[in-house]
Amino acid sequence: MGSKKKINIKKSPLKEAYILLDAKDPGGLDTKYREKDQILMKSVSWDYKSPTLLIHKIKDILEHAEISGLSADEKYWRLHILWSWYHHAISCAVWRYHDQAKAQVFAKQALIYQPENHPNKITRLLYFLVHDKLAEAETWQKGITTEPEKTTAIRLMEEYKINGLF
Repeated sequence: MGSKKKINIKKSPLKEAYILLDAKDPGGLDTKYREKDQILMKSVSWDYKSPTLLIHKIKDILEHAEISGLSADEKYWRLHILWSWYHHAISCAVWRYHDQAKAQVFAKQALIYQPENHPNKITRLLYFLVHDKLAEAETWQKGITTEPEKTTAIRLMEEYKINGLF
């Protein structure tokens, strides 16, 4: 997203998120969110059952924001952050909690929020796998040709075929 139109953060429906992340613009909101998110992912502390985590507070703010009051950049980065949250929630549901029902809900939401033309292909692959749609997953996997997603897709498919995800 590239519009450099100045956002009045104090009047934005996302004001609280800007303040919590000390972000100055929509792209910065995404950058600061990803920094916090990656710390949790790398430390294996990302957990959708911990509502006090900052990333969950940001997700709640973004999900409940009045969309009509957002700029085009805010709308785009809002979707990107929400997609990211739900994408990671799928992983948490699968590998931490082994909760197929939650993984299915999160996968559906992740696809709803995934911005149009977003390069990530793993979200849809996970959607097929958590819904036990192996044929669709195999077809989708064949179209994943760039790294590191290609290797990730192969690993996911192997794991699913050998052990299942749940």
